[in-house]
Amino acid sequence: MRLRQVLCPSCGTILEVPPGKADCFVRCGKCHTRFRLPKRIAVTDDAVTDWLSEEHDEEAKEHAVAAALRPHEEAASGTGTFVLPAVHEPIRLVKSDASGVLLEFAASRLTDPAFRCCMPRKCLRCGGQSNLGAHAIIYSTTLVDESSLEAEHSDGALSLKGPGIADLSDEELLNRMPKVPNVPPPANLPMPYWLCDMCTSRDILSGQIRMTTQGLGLCRLWIGNLRRAEEFLVAAGGKDTAAYTEIHRRIHAMAENPWSSLPPVVQNRLQQWFRPQNGEHFIAYVADRDRARSEQGLAGIVVTSKRLICHTLSRHKETAATDKVEFDEVLAYGKQCLLIRCPAWEFKYMTVDREGLAILRHALTKAKIPAAWH
Repeated sequence: MRLRQVLCPSCGTILEVPPGKADCFVRCGKCHTRFRLPKRIAVTDDAVTDWLSEEHDEEAKEHAVAAALRPHEEAASGTGTFVLPAVHEPIRLVKSDASGVLLEFAASRLTDPAFRCCMPRKCLRCGGQSNLGAHAIIYSTTLVDESSLEAEHSDGALSLKGPGIADLSDEELLNRMPKVPNVPPPANLPMPYWLCDMCTSRDILSGQIRMTTQGLGLCRLWIGNLRRAEEFLVAAGGKDTAAYTEIHRRIHAMAENPWSSLPPVVQNRLQQWFRPQNGEHFIAYVADRDRARSEQGLAGIVVTSKRLICHTLSRHKETAATDKVEFDEVLAYGKQCLLIRCPAWEFKYMTVDREGLAILRHALTKAKIPAAWH
């Protein structure tokens, strides 16, 4: 068994040791700490692989780390010092299913600001890119729902909200985000994820950290959205890993349910006026922008595999997907609106923004509804 890797005694990064190097002074390629290699390097490729296995005994893991971190004598001069490059071990996929994925990675990766900013800047639940707020991932000792952990911290201190937050640079964002209290370093360093003002972190995110007595360990991250997990993995440099391949395969193997991507509050409101028929599949919801964003779900357009449904608090109209529908884009009451005409009824007026129009056009095509635009 060839010994090729060692842990930096300062930052805990796994370093690659050139063949034949032992009992000499080296420098960490990440934090630049200078230390002496022992005559026998205590951490091997096999040992590092074992650390990423659930079945590996915790006591043996701590013994191996302790051996690598035994204090060495200080050097009198800088001659003969070799710089050891950091080994960027891949993110490991622990499990995945239709509800999300559980990822595992070395806790030392949290010391990298670029890694901590890898979560996509879109709502973790619904994918929206407006009205976003940044929230800090809380890595606890057990996998606990993120919303439960946030409730333990007062005054929402672990989030940033308001206009312009999503436009901050990574450096500005990390500088403004507070550190996470009552967790071991490096899990206290802020790692932001994003939610829109309509969604919560309930059942969508969970973090765990398991530390050794030397302050090293592993992190686990549960992401309850396959698309966001895939985007995170790509941003973290994991596109060529087995984890990415499996997540990508699962996304394409199962058609994502567009209903599940809606915020729970919107689902509850839609259910007051939309009930699917037997064999009917929900395709899209387009909000009525005449109402406030906080009222989303109270009115709008629903497209299914069988029907087109238009609803406001005072009117409710629907037609079969086989009926021809005409859409006129008009300016009414100073807003961009739609005049919708079917063989049996006419709907004046539905306020739809540009994003809503794109969603509606795509949904009509997918439902194969014969639509004419004027």
